[in-house]
Amino acid sequence: MRTFRQCARHKGRQFRKGAVSAALGLGLAGLGSLPALAVDLPFSANCTNYTAITVDGSNTGITFRKNPNSSATRAATATVFRVVGLNNIVLAVNVTSCFYTVTGTDNYCFQASSNPAAFMNINAVAGTNTMALPACQ
Repeated sequence: MRTFRQCARHKGRQFRKGAVSAALGLGLAGLGSLPALAVDLPFSANCTNYTAITVDGSNTGITFRKNPNSSATRAATATVFRVVGLNNIVLAVNVTSCFYTVTGTDNYCFQASSNPAAFMNINAVAGTNTMALPACQ
């Protein structure tokens, strides 16, 4: 026969399990309201490696960021190609990040650079230009 102390411990574990399950459920339910996640665009000179990025809702464009942020990448240009829209988006010399105003879905690839060896990738995330980044060229 269980003592009160044993039952109290068991009920406490059950409560903790239920609380954890409820917290996980609420967290997963809230995923729809999270901001867009960043994607990495690896170097692809022939643009065979591209990523779809959707800009919708309250988002007004895409922030592109040179990765890594180093003196070599700051001294180099980087060109992202917008596949369907047929646009070149340039991250200029001495610019770490820039904002490209666009809506809708398109495919993007990191296609060219004045120093491709300096880059790991270009980081891209849909959002709004809350940090007053310069416009991409």
